[in-house]
Amino acid sequence: MSARAAFDVFDDNRDGFIDANELQKVLSALGIREGLTLENCNIMIRRFDDNSDGRIDFNEFVKLMENSFC
Repeated sequence: MSARAAFDVFDDNRDGFIDANELQKVLSALGIREGLTLENCNIMIRRFDDNSDGRIDFNEFVKLMENSFC
C-alpha cells in the first residue's frame, strides 16, 4: 500500500487532513481499543503536527510513517 493510499484510509472526509476523530475511527476499526481516547489521539497528532494546526497533512503523515516503521 502506498503512503497516499494509507493516508486516504485515515482521511475519511477527504479534506486532505487527518484529525483526532478520523484517527480514532480507523484505529478502532483496526481493533486497537486500549487507551484509544480522543485525548490520546490528539496527543498522537500533536507529536507529528509540525505546523500546529491540530491535524496531520500528507507530508506530516509520511514523516509519522517513517518514524514508526523505519
